[in-house]
Amino acid sequence: DGHKPGEFVVDLQKTMTTICNNLIAAGVLLPAETERYKNQLRTYDPVQLIKVLITSHELREYSEGG
Repeated sequence: DGHKPGEFVVDLQKTMTTICNNLIAAGVLLPAETERYKNQLRTYDPVQLIKVLITSHELREYSEGG
């Protein structure tokens, strides 16, 4: 697959979609704002994006009572 062993590969589109879905489910992001927010996410480096992914997951869990 062209990747080194132990290399972490991020599918940016999938990650951004997951972040947005999590934030929508948590009531933090309006669906109509998704594209604008994805444009902001595109400016983040992979480490920042993963941090936002984790936070969005935590917000979703919290909003669902988890």
